[in-house]
Amino acid sequence: MDSPLTYVPLISVYVVAGLFVMALVNFSTMKKNMQKQSEQQIKNLKIQSEQQIYSRIMDARLKLENTDAFTKMATESPLFQARFAVVDSPEEYYITVAIIDLIEFMFRLYKKGMIDSQIWFRWEGYMRGMKTIPKFQKVWEKTKDVHANEFREFINSL
Repeated sequence: MDSPLTYVPLISVYVVAGLFVMALVNFSTMKKNMQKQSEQQIKNLKIQSEQQIYSRIMDARLKLENTDAFTKMATESPLFQARFAVVDSPEEYYITVAIIDLIEFMFRLYKKGMIDSQIWFRWEGYMRGMKTIPKFQKVWEKTKDVHANEFREFINSL
């Protein structure tokens, strides 16, 4: 009969091999988790960058449009004359258009899965409320053709 000590080297090899396999599995899992985390961080940075860029563009647009010089130029345009005619002042028109653009931006983020459905539900409710404002509805009717078809369908369905 063989001594149990005879099997110690063989058992040691199996134990080391088992530990090596477990280390490989753990390494693989850790690598996948790190990759997912990295991808999520990149996605979050893209969202933040897109939102910051949009915010700056909207801010610049409103500042430029709300100048006397732009308003004077715009009133020379039959298109803008018709749009301004549905509100009491160019400022009301600019603000309404900015709100519509903001809602369209949020709609696009929702469709891309970048914002939570509960947050979108609030924006959708906000839009329903905005549609009860007669001037808002008039500006929408004058400007809806410049928006994406999917967004137009959404607004018209409310």
